[in-house]
Amino acid sequence: MKNFIYLCSCLAMIGFMTGCAQKTGLVTSEKTIKEAPSVTEPARFGFPHDYKNWTHGTSKIILDKESPLYGFQQVFVNNVALDAYKRGSGYPDGSMLVLGFYEAIEEGDEIKQGNILWYAVMKKDSRAGKTSGWIFDGFDGKTYQSTIDDPVNGCYNCHIAKKDREYVFTTFAGDISVPKGTQLPAKPGSFPFTADVRSWRHSNSKVILDKKSPLYGFQQIYVNDTGFKANKSGETYPDGSHITVGFYEPVLDGKTISQGDVIWYASMKKDSKAAPGTGGWIMDGFDGKKLNSVVDEPVSGCFNCHLTQKSHDYVFSTYIP
Repeated sequence: MKNFIYLCSCLAMIGFMTGCAQKTGLVTSEKTIKEAPSVTEPARFGFPHDYKNWTHGTSKIILDKESPLYGFQQVFVNNVALDAYKRGSGYPDGSMLVLGFYEAIEEGDEIKQGNILWYAVMKKDSRAGKTSGWIFDGFDGKTYQSTIDDPVNGCYNCHIAKKDREYVFTTFAGDISVPKGTQLPAKPGSFPFTADVRSWRHSNSKVILDKKSPLYGFQQIYVNDTGFKANKSGETYPDGSHITVGFYEPVLDGKTISQGDVIWYASMKKDSKAAPGTGGWIMDGFDGKKLNSVVDEPVSGCFNCHLTQKSHDYVFSTYIP
């Protein structure tokens, strides 16, 4: 259970702290005991199999295999919890957060997300007075069966350290703030940056640490609803599919790598009629802050590289469940 205490610390938590009853000198009668109100602790919950349709919150990598936190960590947040997760407080009942621990595959200066190892999950239920309004659990990565016997000692006690943040350890990374009504620029033959990309489905992540590489950064791959099915199945993408890769600064601390500030975005949109010469894809890159195009020649700057992936409809990334 010691391992899970630390494993849970990477998962976002929020609390509802209950008061403690004080001892008095009164003698309690048998009748009083029978009539005293009781606290009903809610039962466990099943694994939320649709979590990959939720919003991706953030990522982190711990490469030390001796650490109970080892793995390529991915946080997902359901719609009920999303606004509170972005604010850092005020989670309503029904809020859920899933932290997936995946194998971290090291290949030189590149770190890829491998197969799932296990999940830590929490659900907000104000009846859970012993754990400040949250139900905690852990699930096996293959069977999805619960692996936690004592969620109070196994999970909650660790999150007391984050009481000032309503017991939340992680924060939403890569938010894009664009004033309402703002018209983002688009160069001729391309498309404007899509500011709602963080609401798209998360496909996978990887990190390239070589600063001389044009693909340097902590990469997050997002796919819109139109293209998500094809990204999962490997089929040809329909028109309207949109894939955006965010390149974020890798923040290194020993054997830990966190997602830092955004550097730039690479984006590709399927439009067979508009882009017959580039496999049906319009490709562009955008500055991480100004969100304007930074690619002068998309054929030599983007498409020629994607030719190696013609058998996969010119897409490099593959979905990792």
